[in-house]
This record gives sequence, C-alpha cells and structure tokens, in this order.
Amino acid sequence: MHDVARAAGVAIATASYALRGSAKIPAATTARVRAAAERLGYRPNPRFAELMSAVRRGGPLASGDRLALVWPETIVRSPFARLVAEGARIRAETRGYALEEFRLSAYRRPGRLAEILAARGIRGVVFAPVLAQARLTLDWPWDGFAMAVIGSADLGAPLSRAAHHHYEAMRLALEALARRPAFRRPVAVLDAATNERAHRGWQAAWLAYAGPLAAERLRLIDTSPGAAPDGPARSAARGFRDLTDWWQASAPDALFVDGLATLATLRSAGIEPPPAALFTLSRAPGDPTPGIAQGYDIVAAHAVDLVIAQLQRNERGLPCPPRSLLFPGEWRED
Repeated sequence: MHDVARAAGVAIATASYALRGSAKIPAATTARVRAAAERLGYRPNPRFAELMSAVRRGGPLASGDRLALVWPETIVRSPFARLVAEGARIRAETRGYALEEFRLSAYRRPGRLAEILAARGIRGVVFAPVLAQARLTLDWPWDGFAMAVIGSADLGAPLSRAAHHHYEAMRLALEALARRPAFRRPVAVLDAATNERAHRGWQAAWLAYAGPLAAERLRLIDTSPGAAPDGPARSAARGFRDLTDWWQASAPDALFVDGLATLATLRSAGIEPPPAALFTLSRAPGDPTPGIAQGYDIVAAHAVDLVIAQLQRNERGLPCPPRSLLFPGEWRED
C-alpha cells in the first residue's frame, strides 16, 4: 500500500480509501491510484482485508484465503465450463484469493465435500452453473459457509446469485433485429428445459416485444437426446412433421435459437435456415453467428465478488435477503 501511495503521489490513507472505492475520494484520484496499483501488480491480502473489516465492525476475524468453485452436476469439460472457471479464477486472484475446483460427483454425498472444505479452512463457496435441470435440491450445511450461485438454477435454498438476464437479452436481440430492415418475420425456437431454467425469461420477452403474432412465431421444443421436438410423449416422426409444417406456415425470414442443440434438432427435421438469417441467444467466443454473448466469465466474476463480500463482513449461512446480480450480455456480430 505504501508503494502504491508513493507511485500515485497520495497519502497511504487516500490510497486505501481509493482502492476500496470510497466516495470520499475524487474519481480522478481513485483512477490514478488504481492505475498505479495495476502497474505495480498490487493485490490485496485477503486475511488483512478480513481483519480490517472485523476491526471496523468490532467483530471477530473471518479466516481463509481460498475459495471453492463447486460443480453441482457431472458435466463435460466444455468451452462454457472453461469460460466460467477462468472468469471466477481471475477475479479471485485479483482480489487476493486462490480458487480451487471441486466436483460433487467425486464424493458420496455433498456433506462430505463440505466437511473437507471446512477442515481445509475454505469457507467461501461459489456454486457453478447447473445445466441439466431447473431445480436441484442440494444437501449442504448452509450455515458454515459464505456462498453464491452462478446461473439461474435453484439449489433448494435462497442463495445470492449472479446470472444471465435472459429477459433483457431477448429484448436486446429483438432491438438489434429491428435495426435490420431486411428481417420482418422472425421466429424463435427455444429448448423448453433451458427456457424453464431461465424462469421463462426468453419466452416472456419474446411475447412482450416480438409483435402481435409473437405467440404463433415461438416454439418451445425438447432437445434432449432421442426426444421428439415437442416432447417425449409424441413420436419423433410426428414431432418433426409438425415442426416442419409450422416452419413452412410461418415463412420466417429470421430465426432465433438458444443454442447448438436447438439448431441440431431443427436440422434433424430438415430445416436449414440460411446463415444470414440465423441468430443465437448464446453466442460462444469465436462463433460467427450474430447474437447475444452472455459473458459468463463476467457473471462468474461477480459471483466471486458476492462471496468475498460476505467473507469480509464475517457473514455465514443463507443471506436475508439474498442478492441477485443480472447481466444481459451484449449483442455481437464480429
């Protein structure tokens, strides 16, 4: 801190306040201090930050300089998973913490992992996104940890979370399409399970902003392996035929999909939208398809911030009330 203050030409107290984002310090001074800190490679000591937080409150010291990123379900190591882990790791290191990854599937029960984390002095837990279901009841000793969730899934407890804002993302996507006069009859095909996990945010925004025929131009389908497009209760042949009939009747000039699984299902039905008319609501890095880049590295970073804030306030257990940080991502075409 002394080195940062000297490099920025301010007092040590001023540097400390600036790095904590205090409103007492002018914005220009804060920017100068933070630039000096970045140039010098300054990283806060989490134990000292917790100590000073406890001193200011007159409370006990919270311990631990490591965080756990816990994957609640078994997933394939995908680009999405790597993006989440990298976003969480970088933010943790920037804040002075190490981040360790754990998979619940490696333990007989969730409580066993919690016991191991507690024994190792890890009291901050970030739960990674749940991708296969909207609700997962997790048997976890909530009282012993500072926690937050990445994503929209419900883990069976009122936890703070950082998540993608699906409703606002769909609204942004429709606004972007409106700036393209060539497209006036868009349709949307969404995976029903993903839409449900997002609390029907995509569906709600589509119905609100896609025009008077929005309901007729939206299809929710089942993209799980082996399922018919409209659900497992119907035959695949009938499901594909109905989907093809709907596509032909809609005569769309633009298509929104929520991801690659939905696009694969459409192609299985013989529907191949022109590349120039295809847009996605979950654009991956390097994907040439225009659409919404959800930015889950940013989402994960803010989940880490939520946990660190709880640690530095010496808070454990379920928050009252829980906080929700929602990020709509951005429309990208490059």
